[in-house]
Amino acid sequence: MARNDFWELAKKIDIVAASAVTFGPIRAAHRTVRELQQEGPSWTGRFSNSWQVQTPDGRAFKGDGGEGEPRSLPIPALTGRQALRAGFAIDRAVFTISNFSEYAAEATDLVESAFIRPPGKPYPETQLGRSKFREGDGGREQPSYRGYIGGGDPDRESSATADLDWFATYVEGGKLDRAVKIEMDDLFTELR
Repeated sequence: MARNDFWELAKKIDIVAASAVTFGPIRAAHRTVRELQQEGPSWTGRFSNSWQVQTPDGRAFKGDGGEGEPRSLPIPALTGRQALRAGFAIDRAVFTISNFSEYAAEATDLVESAFIRPPGKPYPETQLGRSKFREGDGGREQPSYRGYIGGGDPDRESSATADLDWFATYVEGGKLDRAVKIEMDDLFTELR
């Protein structure tokens, strides 16, 4: 290999590595948020639109928290210095994904609560929520987890727009890892 060919190859490797360190995690974070929006509950859309991605320097790129169908987040950018630090931080997350909704713990089935349908909103308002809507056999026991429906007062109604433990299933069941792998594999395929 000629000396100039070696330096050209070194430059290409440097570009590929920098792109993977910067764009791979960004793409994986966006895919993860899109999947969480689709997996999670959606009655008015406020929870779906309350996801955020936080960068290593503390900047947060947030959904608007408003009602309606799930909307895409703005794309966070890393500086060269942040990308370099992220590349060497094997044991740290590059981005942090969270939900800033006031009822995020209830919506992710982490805590029990008393659930009632919003006044004047007997059915999900979002198309996503309507597509996943299921009703229980009677009301739910109070307090309970959001995903439990039925089993309570037979004169009441209960419903859900996401399965019980949907969040834990997404994180621990391999879907999160799959989202990251897909985006990183796609990036390396594009860079070839």
